Amino acid sequence: CPRELLWPLNIELPLCFLPAFFLRYRALNPMSRATHGSIQAGCLALEKGWSINLSGGYHHASLNCGGGFCVFPDITLIVKHIRNWHPEVQKIQIVDLDVHQGNGYEIDLINDCNVYIMDCYNHHIYPGDRKAKRAIKKDLSVSWSDTTRTYLNKIKTGMKESLDEFSPDLLIYNAGTDILEGDPLGACRISKEGVIERDEIVFSATMQRGIPIVMLLSGGYQKVNAQIIA
Repeated sequence: CPRELLWPLNIELPLCFLPAFFLRYRALNPMSRATHGSIQAGCLALEKGWSINLSGGYHHASLNCGGGFCVFPDITLIVKHIRNWHPEVQKIQIVDLDVHQGNGYEIDLINDCNVYIMDCYNHHIYPGDRKAKRAIKKDLSVSWSDTTRTYLNKIKTGMKESLDEFSPDLLIYNAGTDILEGDPLGACRISKEGVIERDEIVFSATMQRGIPIVMLLSGGYQKVNAQIIA
């Protein structure tokens, strides 16, 4: 992918209450760079077989608007950029294991029959987007009642069934860690070891089939999340 096409990303937002220079320096510029990182990671996954962006995963943002803590729609942009510069890649699967529904890219891709979305999220918290839910091909639920083992069984089964059904050319893995016990926004109780095993399940299932995978870190709102990711 021509790297010069990934910079700059000029999108202005009608945010208020804070000085524009502060918003750009502390929020928009870092998120813009992270979005470019997601797109580059998508290209590297095709080249190397796998890649990880240590940020990104802004799954509440669509091409038309932001949402939650998400400003730029990096997941949608990966899909569009890859298809534009790698026409051999048409079938793309998104596995979203952030505890919140990925309603932004779901709205963008709702009518795209060559995108398969598996979303495992807490149905009782934000955003509860019923329209976006129509884009999900495999809809899985996680909540406070799930133990680490029941959660991992859902992921393992979901990965096998979805890959058997769709067989993508590229898999985008939105690996939010806000399912972790104690997360103030997740309302779930998955252990640290469970989060690590979850990532291993996704990578193993994907790479055993020779499918390139790009991982985005997405949400996670505790200091301990960084230790788990590392």
